[in-house]
Amino acid sequence: MDRWVFHNQQLEEATTAKVAATLAGVQYGWGIFTMMRVYAGKPFAFAEHYARLLKHGEKARVPVLMEPAQMQAALNQLLQANALMNGRIRITILKGIAGSWRTQQENEAEIFIFTSADAAPAPRSFTLTISPYRLLSSNPLAGVKRTAMLENLLAYDEARSRQFEEAVMLNERGEIVSATAGNIFWVEGNELITPSLGTGCIAGITRHQVIEIARRINIHAVEGSFPLQRLLDAQEIFLTSTARGINPVKQYDFKAFDERIAPVTRNIQHQFKKLVADAKMMA
Repeated sequence: MDRWVFHNQQLEEATTAKVAATLAGVQYGWGIFTMMRVYAGKPFAFAEHYARLLKHGEKARVPVLMEPAQMQAALNQLLQANALMNGRIRITILKGIAGSWRTQQENEAEIFIFTSADAAPAPRSFTLTISPYRLLSSNPLAGVKRTAMLENLLAYDEARSRQFEEAVMLNERGEIVSATAGNIFWVEGNELITPSLGTGCIAGITRHQVIEIARRINIHAVEGSFPLQRLLDAQEIFLTSTARGINPVKQYDFKAFDERIAPVTRNIQHQFKKLVADAKMMA
């Protein structure tokens, strides 16, 4: 993590930035966040991330107190302060006043923006298992990228305890939703398949970009509700997220996949690299 953070309306050192202990975001984990990549000193897909942050803030009743231009200016100020050219940005917005534990000091919301100087990760393959934890698709916060996502954290920890690197999460109907920290795609025949937002999955920015790439290169992309068996029928599986990029799955429980025979995954990865390269050129 870099030295400077943006807290509300100003830059502060990460080691000295503070919030009230009675903040609802601290007491109840009430908050939302998004993370984006930085290429050539510019945030990647800022407009999409901001639009999702605003939508999730409305659902979670966490006010996003900065207009797009204000937030863009804050990001640029922070990137310059940290001299960051390539890395990550995380925007976290914590609910301020709520519940019985409160004072008159809290703001309506607290905005923290952090950066980390690291290169985009090289695509690597994952081992995948089934998580015993379930997500509730009818939850009013289903699909919201929020700070208190304990089900996902527990699922990830449980998978790691069995020497797997990720896990497939299902909803209450037994439908495939996502991985613990990313969206999931698989290939059946000539179709690229991913769970629809109605299953409770998060509308990942990389997920959306992959769907758009598939349509542009004439790969039939299908969104829907699918049982777990469909992964056993898959010829290829890959995961997507801002943090990791696009990563093939080399093993799903007892089924192994040959990464050398994954033409759709490799094509999507290639097209995504071109998308990033174009963004760098425009920076």
